[in-house]
Amino acid sequence: MKILFLCGSLEPGHDGVGDYTRILTAELIRTGHDARVISLNDTYLYEELECIQFYGDLQVPVLRLPALWPTRRRFKEAKRWTDGFDPDWISLQFVIFSFQSKGLPIGLSYFLARLGNGRHCHIMFHELWVGMPVGASLKHIIWGWLQQKIILSIIFKLKPDIIDTQSWLYYAQLTKLGFNVNYLPLFSNIPVAENFVENDEEKSINGSRKNISMVVFGTIHPAALIEQLLEEVKAYKKSNNTDITLTIIGRCGPEQERWVSAWKSAGLKVQVLGEQSVTTISHVLSRASVGIATCAIAMIDKSGTVAAMLKHGLPVLCVARPWISREIDILKTPPGIIELSKGALDACMKSIPDTRYPDVSDISSTFIKQLYRKRYEPYLK
Repeated sequence: MKILFLCGSLEPGHDGVGDYTRILTAELIRTGHDARVISLNDTYLYEELECIQFYGDLQVPVLRLPALWPTRRRFKEAKRWTDGFDPDWISLQFVIFSFQSKGLPIGLSYFLARLGNGRHCHIMFHELWVGMPVGASLKHIIWGWLQQKIILSIIFKLKPDIIDTQSWLYYAQLTKLGFNVNYLPLFSNIPVAENFVENDEEKSINGSRKNISMVVFGTIHPAALIEQLLEEVKAYKKSNNTDITLTIIGRCGPEQERWVSAWKSAGLKVQVLGEQSVTTISHVLSRASVGIATCAIAMIDKSGTVAAMLKHGLPVLCVARPWISREIDILKTPPGIIELSKGALDACMKSIPDTRYPDVSDISSTFIKQLYRKRYEPYLK
């Protein structure tokens, strides 16, 4: 099957949805499909770039169109490339801010419809609109209302055969608007490293850990409840007479300094590893006892770093500030996630590791089955 993916940017390691799209495309190529990617509003280059990107030893053909170009010029070139490839399916990997810096890509539906040109269409909603939580400002509520109208226009113009999202919150929002939506979980983009051997010194005779390693991977969101987390950590340390270390890995942002300072002030050990290779990240996650998430629990299933922690068998302790939707009832907490409260760390340490979280091969298989089922549905009746 020939599949063309559309996303915003494709700068490796600097655009989460771009990385997701490249990995999914590579897996489809590995399993025998003909797949390519266009980044329609690439903010990381000044000139058009048609090239091969790699995921491991897999080659992914891509066309990157600079955001500096006028919209008509970008889509004219995108249409030339699309018509030359003539895909069976077009898959839009949608993040509204990836197509316009203020998240208001007026007219996007018109240009996307011209690219579709009667082809089968799939949309994966990675993000929707701003202004969802209780307490959102009037500015964000109005902003989000405009974004919702743009999204509705895109759906009505493209008439997608399949709509997916990896967020149960977004699933509820889109279903409420009357659309038939599938939940397609986010895969971990950090594969479990082969031949990893855990240090025997990290375990005691009965298999429990002598030392507890908590790990923060990726962006630390503002207003995370670090003070409450530290109280929980100190209480657990005292009652269990064990050492607890925090490891911070990846690009964690400006909040990293505050976390390091807070942990050191509490007399606890902390190590900052910064950006590392995929293999090193996997080793760190494999050695860890608990993963720490700072994104809102209502949207935790759209976090790639949380997906990586779950894939490595880590219980994940969510320490984000409270976030409640203005329109959707409370959602179920995803498996493997424990919200910060008194005794939460103890619950994490007693939880049973589960490494059955889907990887890219699982998700690509589900994705391609959707496409085949929809394409050949008329012949199966």
